[in-house]
Amino acid sequence: MITSLDGRRFGILGMGRSGIGAARLITRLGGTALISDMKPAAKLAKQIASIASDRVDVETGTHQRLLAEPFNAVIVSPGAVLAPDWLRSWSGRGIEVISELEFAWRCSSGNAVMVTGSNGKTTTVTLIETILLHSGIKAVAVGNIGSAWSEHLPAPEEMLYVVEVSSYQLEHAPTIKPKVAALINVLENHLDRHGTLEEYGKTKLRLFANQNSDSVAVMNRDDEFSVSHMGNVPGKISWFGQHPTSEWNVRENHVSRGSQDGERVLIRENEWTLPGRHNLMNAAAAAAACSALGLTDSQIRAGLLVAKPVEHRIEFVREYNGVRFYNDSKSTNLAATMTAIAAVPSPIILLFGGRAKKESFAPLSALLDGPIHLIIAFGEAREKILHEVGPHARLFSAETMSEALRLASAEASTGDSVLLSPGCASFDQFDNFEKRGEVFKSLVMSL
Repeated sequence: MITSLDGRRFGILGMGRSGIGAARLITRLGGTALISDMKPAAKLAKQIASIASDRVDVETGTHQRLLAEPFNAVIVSPGAVLAPDWLRSWSGRGIEVISELEFAWRCSSGNAVMVTGSNGKTTTVTLIETILLHSGIKAVAVGNIGSAWSEHLPAPEEMLYVVEVSSYQLEHAPTIKPKVAALINVLENHLDRHGTLEEYGKTKLRLFANQNSDSVAVMNRDDEFSVSHMGNVPGKISWFGQHPTSEWNVRENHVSRGSQDGERVLIRENEWTLPGRHNLMNAAAAAAACSALGLTDSQIRAGLLVAKPVEHRIEFVREYNGVRFYNDSKSTNLAATMTAIAAVPSPIILLFGGRAKKESFAPLSALLDGPIHLIIAFGEAREKILHEVGPHARLFSAETMSEALRLASAEASTGDSVLLSPGCASFDQFDNFEKRGEVFKSLVMSL
């Protein structure tokens, strides 16, 4: 655990939440930093003001200094794509390249449970945090879920961090060793970055790389990739899922623990506020992780009973003129959208679009003859959606999300569900999925 950075200097690539969090932690521990971002200073005024310090230097509009000056290490933003010559240059000068996740890990006591996966990780992290807090344990959710882990350090050793981890953060995290870690699933996502599902999944598996026989790996027994790569996981595996050999079983309407002959019901779907089978899966994963942390089944159940739905994830907004509106802005891939479609009452008017990732949207076409009454494609991806899903009489196009909502409102009838589940990144029109969801909810409330 690093307690002092006196005399050490760091380069930081990217002035987002993780970069700013790392810069602040460096100064709290006595180090100095240069934080560099390609955006012009005028667009970063708020961020620059938030790290005003004689220990933090700022470079905007270029990475010239970041690539040329000496550092003990360079901390990279999760969204940054590093050119091979940058890596060679830093490596040739003995400069280590690490993620903010890795940096925070080194500056922490190691008291953390980490969760990764394609879909469901935010809900699972929130459930774990809720269970821990309800049991009287000092805990806080950090990472991809909101604030950077670095923002919360240094901290008392009894503080337990529940860390949501992305594949990007795992690319430069060579020493993390969580005693308990969970992989919710591996589905097609971020293939524009990782190339193939296999490479994407292997990046996720780095979360377990340094575990040993005293560690616990919570894994999905129904996930094909996880099962096929179980031999690469050194920790003890705690399985959850619908497969009969799972320790934490997801049945038709409940989660239970144990074998089919002697299973004990943990929670029933009608006992809590999170809808859908997918949330029972998340509950099972959270239960497995909390059990590995030493909590009893009764403590886990009590925490689940008070859990609330995650904002922007199949979030009911309002009913207006007999039409129900749902905000699922957190959906940034097709698998997440498919989950939302299964959870929301049909017929559905689906608002789908944004900045596309490297995946086909063709599977949506079959749903137009089922639960989906209408798809309104919007944003940068709309031509791709029209090409891969259409042509179809019930496939419309809109330039913006607000225009898509206006079309949906005009077409909706009593009993319909209008579902924003974009299946794409938000960066064509919004800074992040949270902002996209906030704008959608505001527009719905103004109808």
